[in-house]
Amino acid sequence: MTQNLYKNLNVAARNTLLALFAGGLALLSYAANESASNKPLVLTGIAKVAPDKGAISGELMAHSCAGCHGTLGRLGDESFVPLAGMPVGQFVSSMVAFRDGKRPATLMGHVAQGFSDAEIRAMGEFFAAVKTEGNQP
Repeated sequence: MTQNLYKNLNVAARNTLLALFAGGLALLSYAANESASNKPLVLTGIAKVAPDKGAISGELMAHSCAGCHGTLGRLGDESFVPLAGMPVGQFVSSMVAFRDGKRPATLMGHVAQGFSDAEIRAMGEFFAAVKTEGNQP
């Protein structure tokens, strides 16, 4: 379904999606640099704990998913899988399959290539801890 949705977008809409994604990656890069400077990192949302030096914040990286999967991964419909409450193993195996090109996708392969195994696991642990809302599984 997602592949058909992306193919049906006009060039301007595709460029907008890519620009939003690039902006999210730039924000993550900035946050990683700030975190490495020994300044406390103030997070909003579920976990309000500054990560230890070298620690990977799944919550911080998970914000890059919000554009398609909704804030805290709670958006789910025929095009996007909700990430909230997803078991860690399922999240990790899906992201690795996208990253390695074993699972076809229009955008997720590119997204997944930007994350290490440890970062993917940290995001999986974050999403597994997020409670689902309403009629989500």
